[in-house]
Amino acid sequence: MTDDATPQDIFAYLTGLLQQTRATFIEQEQLDIDAAQLPIDIRPSAQASFGDYSIPLMAWSGKLKRPPLKIAETVQAILLAHPQPEIQEVTATRPGYVNIRMSRARTGQEIIERIIEQGPDYGQSTVGANVKVIVEHTNINSNKAAHVGHLRNSCIGDTVVRMLRSQGYHVEADNYIDDSGVQVADVVVGFTLLEEGLMNVPGGNDQLPGESFDYFCSRVYVCVCKVYDDKESELGKRAAQLRKEVLQAIEHGNEVGPNYPQVAADLSHRIVQAHLKTMARLNISYDVLTWESAILGADLWKHTFALLKKSGLLENPQTGPSAGCWILPFGDGDAQTSEGDRSSDKILVRSDGTATYTAKDIAYQMWKFGLADTLGVEFHFVPWGIQHDGRKLWTMRAPNDKRLQKIQEEAPANRFGHAQRVINVIDVRQSYLQQVVYESLRRLGYAGQADNSKHLAYEVVTLSAPTAASLGIDTSDGHEYYAMSGRKGIEIKADELIDAAMARMQEARKQDNRADLSDDTAAILAASAIRYFMIRFNLQQIIALDIDEVLRPNGDTGVYLQYAYARANSILRRLDDAGYVIPEKLDAVPEQLEQSEWDLLRHIDLYPRRLAEVAEQLSPPMLATYTYDLAAYFSGFYEHTTPILKEENEHVKAFRAYLVKATVQTMNNALRVLGLEPLERI
Repeated sequence: MTDDATPQDIFAYLTGLLQQTRATFIEQEQLDIDAAQLPIDIRPSAQASFGDYSIPLMAWSGKLKRPPLKIAETVQAILLAHPQPEIQEVTATRPGYVNIRMSRARTGQEIIERIIEQGPDYGQSTVGANVKVIVEHTNINSNKAAHVGHLRNSCIGDTVVRMLRSQGYHVEADNYIDDSGVQVADVVVGFTLLEEGLMNVPGGNDQLPGESFDYFCSRVYVCVCKVYDDKESELGKRAAQLRKEVLQAIEHGNEVGPNYPQVAADLSHRIVQAHLKTMARLNISYDVLTWESAILGADLWKHTFALLKKSGLLENPQTGPSAGCWILPFGDGDAQTSEGDRSSDKILVRSDGTATYTAKDIAYQMWKFGLADTLGVEFHFVPWGIQHDGRKLWTMRAPNDKRLQKIQEEAPANRFGHAQRVINVIDVRQSYLQQVVYESLRRLGYAGQADNSKHLAYEVVTLSAPTAASLGIDTSDGHEYYAMSGRKGIEIKADELIDAAMARMQEARKQDNRADLSDDTAAILAASAIRYFMIRFNLQQIIALDIDEVLRPNGDTGVYLQYAYARANSILRRLDDAGYVIPEKLDAVPEQLEQSEWDLLRHIDLYPRRLAEVAEQLSPPMLATYTYDLAAYFSGFYEHTTPILKEENEHVKAFRAYLVKATVQTMNNALRVLGLEPLERI
């Protein structure tokens, strides 16, 4: 299956063949019609007795006013008049299908040879060459430990990064740190109240032995949120006033009094270190950390605000609920925002002069496209450190950042940002605010950048009833799932889930009377289980986290994929241990293949096309489905054919060894794009 010596998959080959056949059909029948009006729709045959692929021509019938079966028979005749070595049989069936049965031996050999030749590059493409894409993901408030709800964002985002890189795109993975918002201010308030002896944190007012700093901050955050809730108490009023002072200081600085900006900066730095460590456990890395404080410190928001006002896009009402605020009129009616208001006129600057999340997001979106340059705003980018995968992580600094004086290495300012496309991975609750951001760019005259801004929305992670009950949540109302709440401390922390997964892997080994897993293997299995669970569902589906479901070793799970891959590798090891040498070249494929062999061949042949589709559609669940099906097809092959070691026909033995090698390579490539580190043995 080649076109000008370029290897093709089955679908591409059949598409080209049928396009030629359609052209011949139009010429032969002397039709005055555009070929595009006669669609080519190639489908796997519904029944093996029909063939391998079926092409419905009923749509042609409507255009040509001819019986569909007659059309199918004519197309069949054209194909038979131009025999192809890859085609074994062509039939026409009612009501108007052309059915094609491939020459499985020739086609199978070409598939295997293509995969073995391309190796790790199988599935890779250059379609995205010279196109820079920013994928912003993770974006956890730097005030407490990451919980399992954050993991869906990180796992989706990292997988999208990998999918796009597989297609040749220059991808920059940005982790935006909201270090100047309310949540960070709340923990600063909590520490201040602790220092003043006005608040007692359940479990102890100090960081406990063995307790990580982010976990300690989680306890402080839950406690201070309860203080806020008691609005009428003196402590509640004191905390609310202190929150305003901290927010003002973080955004505008303070010359007298406590150095709240420094406290917030130190707090955020330590929390981000903890978050990065957690994400590394799931094989997630980034290119650059971008900071909300830097957006403010470099005056990017200040310049963006001035531009919005100069363009006449903002209003500053002096009466009503938005008196003293700067608002962006945005359509008619009401829309829910994460900040509690239901006004479609979005507040960008509060009456006290502090900017909302949306305001800073508009400025940040402009930076991503390189538009900060037009405002005369530049940032500095310095090394943060080397990540678990060897990738250097950079961090953004404002020009007035005193830490720059000690920096010896710095990247060019235009290395980051300046993208042609921007993908923001943010949960569906932020959809309205994302619309505001993109529409703001459009109104400023940046229609192209607005069009190339994509909100990749996903639904939230909740707790299944059994999991919620295990956390002490009242489940007597009979709901299927229960929402998490960081404010109330109703959550499972990400590290706790990873630790539980590792422990469960070891327990399963003991129950099976097998040797303990190494720590590294248990960690990879745990990460695979969690990552796969977080991406396999439709993005618009609410996930009810059930720990037992996450860790299940069979079915549609990450653990099952790893065991299937390890099994395939074990076959190759056993062949080697038995002294069998796989031939340097596969001379031929048996003329008669088992259906399980053919199904597996067709599925590994599909990988490059499916990978291109999932990257274009930004759909990690589709790639998860493909990979699970690949594991299932391999299991079918394993269960329905004679074990290779016992195969006496050397011709068949060599073919099956090569088929396993091709499957191992395809599965390895797919697992890596999914972010799962392939385990050759478990």
